[in-house]
Amino acid sequence: MLLLLFAACTKSPIQDFVVGDNFIKSQTGVVMIDTLTLKSSTVKFDSLISNSSGRLLLGCNYNPFSGYVHSNTYFELKFDDAFNYTSFVYDSLCLILNYDKYFSGDTTVTQTFNIYQLSQQMALNNNYLYTTSHFKNYEIPIATVNLTPRPKTHKSISIRLSDLLGNRLSELIKDKSDTLGTQGIFQSFFKGLVIQSQPNAKGAAFGLSVAAASTGTTSTSSNVAKLPQMKLYFHLSPNPTDLRNLSYTFSFITDGIYFNQISGNSSNSLIDGITNSKNERDSKLTDNTILVQSGIQTYAKIKVPYVDNLLWMGNNSGLIGANLKLYPVKGTYSSSINLPDSLYVYSADKGNKLSGQVTLPGSTNYAYAILKIQNDVEKTVYYEADISSFLSTELKNDLQTNNSLMIGYGSATAKKTVGQVILGGVNSGLFSPKLNVYYYHN
Repeated sequence: MLLLLFAACTKSPIQDFVVGDNFIKSQTGVVMIDTLTLKSSTVKFDSLISNSSGRLLLGCNYNPFSGYVHSNTYFELKFDDAFNYTSFVYDSLCLILNYDKYFSGDTTVTQTFNIYQLSQQMALNNNYLYTTSHFKNYEIPIATVNLTPRPKTHKSISIRLSDLLGNRLSELIKDKSDTLGTQGIFQSFFKGLVIQSQPNAKGAAFGLSVAAASTGTTSTSSNVAKLPQMKLYFHLSPNPTDLRNLSYTFSFITDGIYFNQISGNSSNSLIDGITNSKNERDSKLTDNTILVQSGIQTYAKIKVPYVDNLLWMGNNSGLIGANLKLYPVKGTYSSSINLPDSLYVYSADKGNKLSGQVTLPGSTNYAYAILKIQNDVEKTVYYEADISSFLSTELKNDLQTNNSLMIGYGSATAKKTVGQVILGGVNSGLFSPKLNVYYYHN
């Protein structure tokens, strides 16, 4: 049986049409249909490309919808100094990191971080690494630090590393070893570092700068200072009173391999049990809400199962436009500035495989869900997307549609953030998604 469509009349952009009891008898008209059935759910994907992310992401945060999300980070270093001093006394070896102002979560919580030297050479897999990629490290950390992140400050983080490693590097410098003379040889000796975050901490994830890599420009003194560095401090012998703060630098390789390993623990959360893109959770099982999550790449899914019933509107009928509104649940964000300005809109098949971004009608430009703030009697915050092209394509299919919309973060953002947007699902009252379809018929 056909699903009944209830139509509300509006002003046609093409011509006026009759409003009232004789609407159906009018020769031409435009109807705005806002009662099409929608289905909503949350879908979690396995992983996403993570190498060359433009940020080192560390830390762990928590929200009751998806649970804990935490990130470890891997990167390579090189020795890029000249052997100016080969007779000196070793003082310390420190890893120096700089905030890039990004954070998500509670920055007042102190978290524990372990730094390990890699025992396995990093290598790309068909030019990529993923948020699930892993390389072996030595069992004993070269540093453990308790850190309360201060992402809005300009201060550097200086972490003292193992003196055993520091003395070993000192001997190589004093010997002018070939190990340090060639980047390839050095990387076979010192394969890189991994900083592991404390799991299951209700703190904050935060970003560390790789400024020269993210800007894509030639390094300058200002952005080199923002790159991760390992510094070996020493004083000259036999003059220990020399206070020139001498050091050798092992610098971040801007065109080398670095990536964020992002994982989640959804135990006892609303999406507990979702393990892959085919295992989705209907919004009626998640308090009538749906989740958009970066890092662990979780999408809000919207399906219009009976869109083909529009074909029964009459002869010479056609779609003019379609507009989807999605509402963040009030109380799940502190203010509108914590919500992303836009979200990506993808089309997906019945197996939840993404088939590409939705485009604007008659254009190759992509359609985005744009954050809107409407200040009436009460402030209304929502995302709005033009899905005309998606519905038009669905109406051209002879069979009942199996495609759906996926709303999420773009991959460039998702591999370096752990933000989330909790949207109202079907039957969530004021926060329910709204679809307005404008249809022309006679």
